[in-house]
Amino acid sequence: MANCLTLKKSNCKNCYKCIRHCPVKSIRFSGNQAHIIGNECILCGHCFVVCPQNAKEIVDETEKVRVLIQSGDPVVVSLAPSFVANYDGVGIESMRDALKKLGFHDVEETALGATLVKREYDRILKEEDRDILISSCCHSINLLIQKYFPRVLPYLADVQSPMQAHCSEIKRRIPNAKTVFIGPCVAKKDEADYYSGIVDAVLTFEELTQWLKKEGIELKKEKKPDNCSRARFFPTTGGILKTMVKDAPGFQYLALDGVENCIAALREI
Repeated sequence: MANCLTLKKSNCKNCYKCIRHCPVKSIRFSGNQAHIIGNECILCGHCFVVCPQNAKEIVDETEKVRVLIQSGDPVVVSLAPSFVANYDGVGIESMRDALKKLGFHDVEETALGATLVKREYDRILKEEDRDILISSCCHSINLLIQKYFPRVLPYLADVQSPMQAHCSEIKRRIPNAKTVFIGPCVAKKDEADYYSGIVDAVLTFEELTQWLKKEGIELKKEKKPDNCSRARFFPTTGGILKTMVKDAPGFQYLALDGVENCIAALREI
């Protein structure tokens, strides 16, 4: 699982920050080197953020995407709504222009998949006999449940993530299309690998930024903001609930943010 995150041995300086900040304690230290325990890691990326030596490396899929583009098949980007936070003042049209210069066939927002997903959650709550329903949009939380709270698995929604739903829909619409998800989360690389045949590659915003810089492509800022879709709330705290109807009788709705808070809630369940 942790093959999406690798360690540069020469950079590890025995500071133990990654071990202290790992919410599931899936990092060990031996031989003056930190080691990620793959079958315990939930790919939350905390270690990557806190490492002062830049010893943690995310596996780069830029070359894989280049090969997809060179194949001649239409390669369509599913772009996470959080791009608006990562690229200040840049709208979807500017992103589309820049990505087409890299060779992509088209760019669509993952919010289209989020709309499909939220409809399924509303349907489940209305039509199925459920006491508890846990959303399954975040791959890190899915891994947390699978590895540390397996008794809670029956409550995990059997629903595709917005990334999967959107990329599946793209492939239905466009013959021979290949799909590339671009977003902030390293766990999406593992999700795409696990559910093969839906998402062909995943790039982080950092990988995209480096690629654009290498090609000398600048993202143009736009004066007018895009029309805001409610589905764009998905990556924010309580985002799924903001898009749902929330009229299913007898249910309380709870939004959780952060691995520690999710662990506390899962223990309560």
